[in-house]
Amino acid sequence: QASGSLRFSTGSAWFGLAPSVPNGMEMHKPRENLPQYKTLQRIQKNYVVRCGEPLENIIPGTGTKPVSTIRRVEADIRKLRVELGQIAEEELLSQASGPVSLQKKNQQQELANKKDELTEKVKQLEQQLVDLAVL
Repeated sequence: QASGSLRFSTGSAWFGLAPSVPNGMEMHKPRENLPQYKTLQRIQKNYVVRCGEPLENIIPGTGTKPVSTIRRVEADIRKLRVELGQIAEEELLSQASGPVSLQKKNQQQELANKKDELTEKVKQLEQQLVDLAVL
């Protein structure tokens, strides 16, 4: 009977079991009568916990570390600023290329609109970055 004592009922939970994500209807149901395997949820990479309700109700936050979120936002801002630089280059090249035609006016208008959109996105991301830094 030694082989029977080596069996683990939750052994598969440690190897690749995805966290149980209840749909909207199940979130409000009591989860008392659920089988044990449905109460397992993953925290970070190496931790699996058994709980009767969604982890969002138990642990506040999104689950990502604030530093990681800040780095992602900073990277997005850098990418958008590079795009803004390229648009400014295109604007200068189109202005220096000669007389203004209808097609060039349309192209310049599109570049100006793109530039405005990107500057607005940069402002939003910078505000998000400030909010994250305050936390």
